[in-house]
Amino acid sequence: MARDTTVPQQQRGEQVEGIHHVTMIAGDPQANADFYGGVLGMRLVKRTVNFDDPGTYHFYFGDETGRPGTLLTFFPVPGAGRGRHGAGQATLVYLSVPEGTLDYWQGRLEGFGVACHRRPGPLGRQALFFQDPDGLPLALVEEPGPGGPGWPGGPVPATAAIGAVAGVRLTVRDIEPTATILRELGYRPAGGRSGREQPGSQGTDGASAPPAPQEPGPASPPQIWVAGPGGTGRWLELAGDARAPRGTLGAGMVHHVAFRTPTDRTQAAWQQHLTRLGLHVTPVQDRQYFRSIYFREPGGVLFEIATDPPGFLIDEDRDALGTGLRLPPWYEPARAALEQALPPLHHPSGFGELGFIHRFARGTEDPDRAPVLLLLHGTGGDEHDLLPLGAHLWPGAALLSPRGQVLEDGMPRFFRRLAPGVLDAADLRRRAGDMARFVTAAARRYGFDPGRVVAVGYSNGANLAAALLLRHPRLLAGAVLFRPMAVPVEAPEAGALAGRPVLVAAGRQDPVVPPEQSLQLARTLEAAGAAVTLHWAGTGHHLERAELDAAARWLAVEARWPWRGSGEGPADTK
Repeated sequence: MARDTTVPQQQRGEQVEGIHHVTMIAGDPQANADFYGGVLGMRLVKRTVNFDDPGTYHFYFGDETGRPGTLLTFFPVPGAGRGRHGAGQATLVYLSVPEGTLDYWQGRLEGFGVACHRRPGPLGRQALFFQDPDGLPLALVEEPGPGGPGWPGGPVPATAAIGAVAGVRLTVRDIEPTATILRELGYRPAGGRSGREQPGSQGTDGASAPPAPQEPGPASPPQIWVAGPGGTGRWLELAGDARAPRGTLGAGMVHHVAFRTPTDRTQAAWQQHLTRLGLHVTPVQDRQYFRSIYFREPGGVLFEIATDPPGFLIDEDRDALGTGLRLPPWYEPARAALEQALPPLHHPSGFGELGFIHRFARGTEDPDRAPVLLLLHGTGGDEHDLLPLGAHLWPGAALLSPRGQVLEDGMPRFFRRLAPGVLDAADLRRRAGDMARFVTAAARRYGFDPGRVVAVGYSNGANLAAALLLRHPRLLAGAVLFRPMAVPVEAPEAGALAGRPVLVAAGRQDPVVPPEQSLQLARTLEAAGAAVTLHWAGTGHHLERAELDAAARWLAVEARWPWRGSGEGPADTK
């Protein structure tokens, strides 16, 4: 259908129609899809490529059909380092949920090991603040009245589903130049401030959970700006901080904020109007599902004005949205090469079977020779923590790294403890069963041999790995246990571990795990038939390079073993 590009005269008082979408940089594509699709329950409505860099995915998440105003989009770049939150960026994204659902959401997020904090949010509404796996600050904010439709087919009940992008926070050094542009876009101060926290309680990224934000300068509470009647998608926070460092792009950063306009004609009028204001505005860019113009406001934030049409149903049926790689016509001739270059992606609808936020790095070595390393972090770690350790122990091995689902003072761990050094035996048994099911499901999803999984655990993670060996002796091919304790799990029958190689690495000066605890565990494993090597380091609870090198040599020697577990846990995994 021909587009009407006749340019109307921009009338004073015209306004954009709120937020169209917000686009971010992410790291691992699978982790990004699993979090937004599997944990937050948004629908992956389109899987395509960055039209300016087709070797990079572009994911769109939204409601059932990806209506404008519901969309978060991501450029996931494998291996991307994290950026720095600061001036010239959108530093916090708010998502709307129905009133009365924050209890549900807090329980859901904490059940995945995501630390979250509830406090009053913008416009006096309750909000729940947290971060995504790349450190992007997010908040769920309760919106009055009926919520958006969300995605009825997703893992979150329709009565609690995310409805839309509620608003964003813009952080700039000087408010006034940015405020001038917001007025031109039709925004007005709401007459109030977003003073939900005490000064100094958070940095410019709006999150108090680890990792710690960059040191902020003095800043007044953010101002609220609204377009038209306000409401979901029609408000912004504007935060001024003269001492804020300039933000840098990277994983966990907002790339740009897009505003809605209904037609190509109104977009062309905006293009002319903004150019007359002295802003550098790009030519119209065809993004296949909408058309876009871009400009950078004086404070440094990249803005976009995007058309509502044509939408995401132009190349996929409603039921098939997000299930295949869609390319614009000009990239179709290169489809085979692009599909070969892009990382494999599993649809997030399968995330529920796994149940753990995690990272999986495919190995580069022959899978018939190298193990799959199951990396289990210590208290306060996450799925990223032990990836460098895994790469050091066996370069080229596949790495499977889950995040613990228990929070202790906001820090993830794999099971509860009743007091320092006192483990919750019942919870440990249950969590070991959950981990056994996760390993089995991950083997199906990623196609690795479940019989070649070797656990590598540190501290709390080492204790879980020990429980896996004792509780599910057929699951693992071996284990490397750094600073483990004697775990309160009944030992299996003699010979159940049948020569399974296990390295127990203990610290002679460890104030957290007394040496006799590690020695007791080693004896328990030996009694079950494991071939235990006990390595003593002269340090405390921390690890030293020499013992990491020793562990790598031990793995290389033990590679002559058959490396076979069954990849199965017993039936009593509950």
